[in-house]
Amino acid sequence: MTCPEAIIFDLDGTLVDSARDLQDATNVVLAEEGLRSVGLDEIKSMVGDGVAKLVERAVAAAGGDPGRLPVLLPRFLAVYEANASRHTVTYAGVPETLAGLRRLGLKLALVTNKPFTATVEILGALSLRSFFEVVIGGDALAERKPHPAPVLLALKQLGVEPEAAIMIGDNYHDVQAAREAGVRAFAVTYGYSHRPHAELGAERLMDTMAELVPLIEAEFALEVARQQA
Repeated sequence: MTCPEAIIFDLDGTLVDSARDLQDATNVVLAEEGLRSVGLDEIKSMVGDGVAKLVERAVAAAGGDPGRLPVLLPRFLAVYEANASRHTVTYAGVPETLAGLRRLGLKLALVTNKPFTATVEILGALSLRSFFEVVIGGDALAERKPHPAPVLLALKQLGVEPEAAIMIGDNYHDVQAAREAGVRAFAVTYGYSHRPHAELGAERLMDTMAELVPLIEAEFALEVARQQA
């Protein structure tokens, strides 16, 4: 096992709880269409595949016309990007974990299916932007997670080989993208997973983000012991 040089994070459901702001923007769009609002649990079940899929799922759930999606998607983006950080918060232990990983000398990247503009707005509002050397938004490439291309792009920009990186996410999109890129995958047991966590195929499950730094420190210690043996 190669000692990690970089950690790649998902955003929504992993580092931040953004469901309330996504719900608010979605319900503005639905109300303008004369449709019912969607609940917070509904929104959480729709997150992960990018904003186009989120809007598509919300419109379908509310009984709307799918033919309106080309109009509703840009409207959603306009509303959401203006309010992306109003209620969004970090999960417990996230800032401390990112700081701890940087102190260990690790490179950090963010790979999300969220559009770049909203992503950097959230990172800036929550004072997280400076932790990341690389930020890949969902509009950076034609492909999004679970395709491995965004993860591979992050690795290229970091200058790190796949076997020297770990991906941290909350959903199957993250685990699949990581594994197809040749990257180890850890998953958190909170967030917005669409599947039981045991079925995600992650190498390790973490109940809190605070578990990550001790896990990495243990891997460093094993590597030192191996070299001294």
